[in-house]
Amino acid sequence: MSALLRVQDLCVRFRTMGPLKALATGTKHPFVDAVCGVSFEIRKGETLGLVGESGSGKSTVARAIMGLRPPVRGSIRFEGQELTGLTVAERKPYLRRMTMTFQDPIGSLSPRLTVRSLLSEPFRIHGLSNRDAGAETERLLRMVGLPTDFARRYPHQLSGGQARRVGVARALALNPDLIIADEPTAGLDVSVQGEVLNLFARLQDELGIAILIITHNLNVVRHITDRMAIMYLGRFVEIGPTEQIFDQPRHPYTQALLSANTEPDPDAVLNRIEIKGEVPSLMRRPSGCEFHTRCRYVQKICSSVFPETSVSPNDAKHSFKCHFPLEPETARSLQQRPPVPIGSRF
Repeated sequence: MSALLRVQDLCVRFRTMGPLKALATGTKHPFVDAVCGVSFEIRKGETLGLVGESGSGKSTVARAIMGLRPPVRGSIRFEGQELTGLTVAERKPYLRRMTMTFQDPIGSLSPRLTVRSLLSEPFRIHGLSNRDAGAETERLLRMVGLPTDFARRYPHQLSGGQARRVGVARALALNPDLIIADEPTAGLDVSVQGEVLNLFARLQDELGIAILIITHNLNVVRHITDRMAIMYLGRFVEIGPTEQIFDQPRHPYTQALLSANTEPDPDAVLNRIEIKGEVPSLMRRPSGCEFHTRCRYVQKICSSVFPETSVSPNDAKHSFKCHFPLEPETARSLQQRPPVPIGSRF
């Protein structure tokens, strides 16, 4: 099956100071590279999880895909069509098929609009004025499990879970092929998290939607994604099938993240791995392997030579960047018990 979305060598840069100040201070590179050389693809009906510490570049990748942040280099193709470099008008037909739900469910909804206006807004933006706004609003509310009388409410009258559902409903308005969900469970109670995840799973089963989910919650990643990618300082350090990465992580950073996952069993034997030191500044990236300043397996070569991409001998879809990847025996010795499923579906 061909890829629905293919991202290759994506780089996104932010300016740290204005041109005049850079000239006055003699700064030759007044930029910070938030995303560096990221490549991945998503197929129809597939779920890819994007994991990493805060500031690793996850949301920046999502915003670049949606055209909210132009990349300085790289390719973003949707069903073979190159999106980088397109004007807003040229990109508009593809934005009907790609939508995004934002991290702050209430903040992403205009406080001046009712739920009905929020859900009918995509039809106005894309020139579909022939749609019955009332009927479409009721259809979308039923699709996400909300009563139709919610159409008269304003965002401040919604709970976090309800606002999240409205955001999902708005994202579904134009029947997209891909939804990018940025921290869809952030700030929600555990029971509400389960409801939201079950909603995504049900919609994916019914509509065949592909999902790119950005989250810190590894339990969510394990139970809802087909593949996962781990980011560190704007780069992918490991990507592959979710179960294989959980069972046999090859990169030390991935191993440490998985070891820190919450364990609900009070009697479970935990093998926590402490990552020492602070996350390096993007403005002063370490040389060589950028994780070497915090890695427990660091060797001399790690501080001077950037690691090439390696492929797992067990699965060509599982790749990582490390000079001294973990052996399967080491990974298994630190594996924890499977986490408690989230929500009734799991």
